[in-house]
Amino acid sequence: MAPSKGWMDLVGDHLNDIYLRGVEEFLDYAFKKTRMYGEIHCPCVKCSNRYSTTREVVRTHLKVYGIIRSYTFWYHHGERVGKYESDSESDQLNEDEPSDEMHDMLRDLYPEFCDQDTNYEDMDTFSHDIHEEDSNDEADKFYRLLRDFEQPLYKGSKSSKLSCLVKLLHIKSLGRWSNESFTMLLQLLKDELLPGGSTLPDSYYDAKKVIQDLSLSNKKIDACVNNCMLYWKEDDGLDFCKMCGYSRWNTDKYNWEDKLRTNGKRILIKILCYFPLKPRLQRLFMSTKTTSLMRWHKDKKVDDGVMRHPANSVAWISFDKLHPNFASDSRNVRLGLASDGFQPFANSKMPYSPEGPGDAIDIYLRPLVEELRELWETGIDTFDAYARQNLKLHAVLLWTINDFPTYGNFSGWSTKGELACPCCNKDTVG
Repeated sequence: MAPSKGWMDLVGDHLNDIYLRGVEEFLDYAFKKTRMYGEIHCPCVKCSNRYSTTREVVRTHLKVYGIIRSYTFWYHHGERVGKYESDSESDQLNEDEPSDEMHDMLRDLYPEFCDQDTNYEDMDTFSHDIHEEDSNDEADKFYRLLRDFEQPLYKGSKSSKLSCLVKLLHIKSLGRWSNESFTMLLQLLKDELLPGGSTLPDSYYDAKKVIQDLSLSNKKIDACVNNCMLYWKEDDGLDFCKMCGYSRWNTDKYNWEDKLRTNGKRILIKILCYFPLKPRLQRLFMSTKTTSLMRWHKDKKVDDGVMRHPANSVAWISFDKLHPNFASDSRNVRLGLASDGFQPFANSKMPYSPEGPGDAIDIYLRPLVEELRELWETGIDTFDAYARQNLKLHAVLLWTINDFPTYGNFSGWSTKGELACPCCNKDTVG
């Protein structure tokens, strides 16, 4: 188990023998548990686990700056929730297994999901003075699905169904495999290589369905070819754009009839792939690892005049003064919207979107704007796995990150001509 942490309270006495002995015990524990032989995260007040460095540098920093006093659970250095730690041979075998974030999320909510040698007397790592609650329906559904998918791929397998699928889908993406070739691989693995009774899906469609069931996939929304509108909500049933009159479907240029797939379905011209924001924010709070990091700006903020985090910025501080109710819960989220182009497939030669929407970007932002309004006005039900509490999570868009031309597209301000600068206005220097 982890060594005593009483030495961490010796503030201002970093040359005390007890403190120095505690530093060495921490270093021994961290390098052993993380299986790292070169560098680990430095938990000193200055680095705050943001940087990895050598044992000697970490030792020096802990002597000079001291360790973060609130860092009482060493999750960056191999400590785990609900798992009895010892130097026995059986535990040594468990340490050799790679860390599985999905497995850790399940262990946070379902201690009985851990290994059979779990010591439940050590389960008070995250005990709080606040009242603990059962997870809400949305979180419970997610955990239940995750637990089902985390069953072994086959009897005696070291890999779960979900972990195996995530890795295979990752390889498919990197290798740019077709859906058909991926289905062929799954069938080969299941029919000829894996033992009978394996839970591996039979096709790419079934594999993708697993990810969709966990609400971690994207949402496809049809769009007008001329960027006039989305076929969404009240307009979902339309076949023609209300603005320009163009068809929603790909048509034959000779007879203007809708083109059909082999299964008889019509072919869409343009689709928006939208990744919903709300479930992703909820997932951040379903793991004790990530939910503690979501409060970093409050729990580990250092007020020394140095810009270490957006929480030190004028925008953040001013916003908190204007909206004290929002700022009262450190779990509420401040967001930044980055609008530069991106390449989702690093090894693809073709850009993902050759023609940007320009001023019509607001059409494609509609789903995001709707989610942001809900997150600001009413919030969403979220389960905090760290505090084991349900909360109404709120979020606000505090920054946009973009170049000047894109700023014009976002804001509607003309960034050309006499009034190009939105700050100087008529005093812009030509």
